[in-house]
Amino acid sequence: MKSVAFVSPKGGAGKTTAALLLALGLERRGQRVAMIDSDINKPLMHWASLPGRPDRISVHPAPTSEDITISMREASRLTPDWIILDTEGSARGAMAFRTLRPQLIITPLAASQLEVIQAVKAAELVHKFGRDLQHIALLTRLPVTQKGDAVKNVILKLRENGISLLSEPLIENQAFRALFDVGGGLDEGETAGQENADAYVEAVVRAVG
Repeated sequence: MKSVAFVSPKGGAGKTTAALLLALGLERRGQRVAMIDSDINKPLMHWASLPGRPDRISVHPAPTSEDITISMREASRLTPDWIILDTEGSARGAMAFRTLRPQLIITPLAASQLEVIQAVKAAELVHKFGRDLQHIALLTRLPVTQKGDAVKNVILKLRENGISLLSEPLIENQAFRALFDVGGGLDEGETAGQENADAYVEAVVRAVG
């Protein structure tokens, strides 16, 4: 069983969207995925309540630190191939790292210096719970017309702080946001979004090893 956690101190960074796209991409590969929703706003639970949730994806609520352990136990009973944890960027949420010991922890961020600061905070939080934990940043909501210099500056700042960047960003796409309005997965006609999501999932799989 492989495990990936998503953490960010900043709301609106695309954390839950990235977690869901990973789950959907793994499910398309025939994998069973258990998602643990430790975000206080329960966005994944909302998505799961909408029509179209694939049978191979389960979602388990974990609003408190005690619930995370219980949800992980329930998820493990389903013998998933992957566990994906979506948690807040706080010590409460990061405490789950001691139990799950994820093979990869991802912090999504937009291409701005302010969000780099939040990614650095997330890295510091992760390292408090284990220097051996693999932490990586993920560029999200990247406009197709994003200027190269802005991205280069973000990459430079991340490197200066010892933070690696996932090779494949998530492009700004209305279809990604719509998942939480209509449920299910990406529409078959959403070619650009599907191609970007598939490349992102492949990059995560490689990073996990």
